[in-house]
Amino acid sequence: MKSLALYVFFIVLCGLVLSQPKKDRKCLRGKVITFPDVTTDNWVKLHPNESMDLSAATVCLRFYTEQMSFEPCLFSLATPSYTADFSLNWLSSIRQYKMTIHSSALQFDGLTFNTNQWISMCATWDANSGLAQMFVNEVASIKKAVASKVPFKGDPVITLGQCQSQYDGEFHQHHVFTGFIADVHVHGQVLTTRQIKTYMEAKTKYKLGDYINWHNLMYTIAGSAQVEEKHQVTFYSKEEL
Repeated sequence: MKSLALYVFFIVLCGLVLSQPKKDRKCLRGKVITFPDVTTDNWVKLHPNESMDLSAATVCLRFYTEQMSFEPCLFSLATPSYTADFSLNWLSSIRQYKMTIHSSALQFDGLTFNTNQWISMCATWDANSGLAQMFVNEVASIKKAVASKVPFKGDPVITLGQCQSQYDGEFHQHHVFTGFIADVHVHGQVLTTRQIKTYMEAKTKYKLGDYINWHNLMYTIAGSAQVEEKHQVTFYSKEEL
C-alpha cells in the first residue's frame, strides 16, 4: 500500500512538472507575441543571461492594441527591492504614458497613442543624473527627475503584458494588456537620440539589446499568449507617414 501511494505521488509530481511553462530560446525577429484576451493567465517572462547591475537602462519595444480601458502594462521589471523597479504603462483614462523607476511613478503627456496602429516606444533612465525620458514614434518627452539614483541590481523578474504586484508574484486584472508586443530590447546604457531614431524607423541595423535581445531571446510563455508571424500587421516606419 505504501509503495502504491509513493507511485501515485511521483505520477502527480511528474504531471505538475510537465504542465509548467518551459523556458525557450529563439530568434523572434519578424515575430510578435499575441496577448488575445483580458486574463492574468497570459504572460511572457524574459530571462537575461546574467544578474542585473546597471547604472543606466533603455527599454525599447513596439506594441499594437485597441485597448482603451484600464492601465495596461507593457513591460514590468521587478526585483526583491522594488516590485516596480522599471515598468511601462498606458493610462487610458487620461491618455498618458507612465514610467515607474524604483517604485517612483512618472507620467508623460502629449505622446502618440493610436489604436490599431503600431507604436514604437523607448524609455531611458540614468542613475548618475536621475533623469528619465520617453520617446514614442520619434517624438521625445521632456526629461523628468527620479528621486532615487540607485542602480538596478539583483535578479530581476521581467514580464511582458502584465505588471507584477509582488516580486515573482501575482498579477492584477487592471494591468492586463491585449494586443501585440514585438522587438523588445533592453540596453545597459542610455541610447543616443540617433540610435533611438534608427530603432523607431524599424531599420534592419538598429542597435540590439545587450541585456535583453529579441533576436536571441530566452523566454517563458503561458496561457493563451503565443508567438506569431508579423504578416497580419505592418510596423510603424517613416515611409508610412
